[in-house]
Amino acid sequence: MSFDLIRAIKRPFTDLNKLGIGVLLLMIPYLNIITSFFVKGYRLEVARTASGKKLDMPRWENFWFLFLKGLLSWIIGIIYILPGIILILISAGNVIYQIIQSGLNQGAIFGNPLATQLLQNSLLQNTPMISIFMIGVLVTLLGVYLTPLAIMRYVEKYKFKSSFDWGLVFKKAFTGKYFLAILTSGVYTIVVGLVVATISLGYSTLNIQYLTIALNMILGGLSSFMVIVTSYTIFGEVYAKLK
Repeated sequence: MSFDLIRAIKRPFTDLNKLGIGVLLLMIPYLNIITSFFVKGYRLEVARTASGKKLDMPRWENFWFLFLKGLLSWIIGIIYILPGIILILISAGNVIYQIIQSGLNQGAIFGNPLATQLLQNSLLQNTPMISIFMIGVLVTLLGVYLTPLAIMRYVEKYKFKSSFDWGLVFKKAFTGKYFLAILTSGVYTIVVGLVVATISLGYSTLNIQYLTIALNMILGGLSSFMVIVTSYTIFGEVYAKLK
């Protein structure tokens, strides 16, 4: 394996002070819409140090740098999935419009047999748009798959345009090492989510409202930071070995 999974999982807990800062920045609802950009910037340092085989947790410093770089990395991700999202919106919007228009023209009310028939007819008539919708979903998934690698390209020299070196990104993306990194990160994210859901279900039976809210916030921030650090440790280690 081109990365050390156990070491990546343990990494967030190697410095509890740095872990605590990350959790705090992610745990407060609504405010974390802004503060999460600091964490997005921090994950770049996590990946950069892992790529250089330095597995100590990076220092929380230069917060403006972290925010700006985190924002740019988020924009990179948006750009990669944007073509797929546009296709989805165009196709879905067209089909929904046709269904509503047909219903209004024929006086149908959703829930009655006529509405059901109109829905079926509209879907059949809009087969090309449904095909575009499916293509949009696939393009979006491809963008999600490529985004960590594009971000790693950005991390190399912190040059925004480096993320859009399509030839190099695609060349490195379709390798066994990168696929395994994505798969492992995805499985780890799902496992953490299931564990968190089980734990939260357990303490929610106590029926203490404020305690439940506080624990949900802490657990949400902790699990998110764990996934971010572990995933980008894996991506950093793997990226260093991709040719």
